[in-house]
Amino acid sequence: MKKIAISLVTLFWMSVFAVGSASAAGWGIGGAGHWINVAATGSETTAAAGVSGSSTTSASVDDTSIVPSYYIELTLGDDNDGLAFGYEAIPGSADVSDKTHTRTDTETSVTSTATATSNSRTFTANAEVEDFKVIYAEVPIGPLFYIRAGVSEITVNTLETASGNGGSYGNATLGGWQVGLGMKGIKGDRLRWKAGYEYNDFDTLSLTSSGNSVTAETNSLTADLDTWAFKFGLGLQF
Repeated sequence: MKKIAISLVTLFWMSVFAVGSASAAGWGIGGAGHWINVAATGSETTAAAGVSGSSTTSASVDDTSIVPSYYIELTLGDDNDGLAFGYEAIPGSADVSDKTHTRTDTETSVTSTATATSNSRTFTANAEVEDFKVIYAEVPIGPLFYIRAGVSEITVNTLETASGNGGSYGNATLGGWQVGLGMKGIKGDRLRWKAGYEYNDFDTLSLTSSGNSVTAETNSLTADLDTWAFKFGLGLQF
């Protein structure tokens, strides 16, 4: 969130300077639909009571969803066809995996319990991403095409369910960067259209479990999260 806040302040001052120095500038608002793929490659390291070392399981998952977004941007140029600075957000969520993953563990001890136990615990896990936002700049290439670069942020919800006294991970917010390529133009006086491809690379997700039945045994989760999307948007230019 700090990275996005700094980018918003920077965007504001760039916009003030741009409006003061450009021969023409206009604000635009609009929305877009994204056909987005969310992919993650990660590993979970678990510990077991009375067992030397730890166990690591790796997996790669992905899923595709259709989500909406909204944006506000400042475009320079006599015909609002120049350099653009903007803020875009996706208020909805998208799944990271197309299925729920299940793991069954056998617990042989519990903290503060003297007797040995044999308790089977089943964990189910999935994940979703939500509250995506990006501060971006779009640089025109000729009258139709543009390239895009930005600073992005996303929230990852692990959505796991642990039976018995199993630990859980919780959620995390990740920063990242975005690059894209697309086409845009204006129909009539105000109708702005956009079509493009965007790729986001986020910081490494790193989580440690809490609430494990054996307090000295915490599990850890790391993952590399990326997204790509095709989008089409419509908006009004003022």
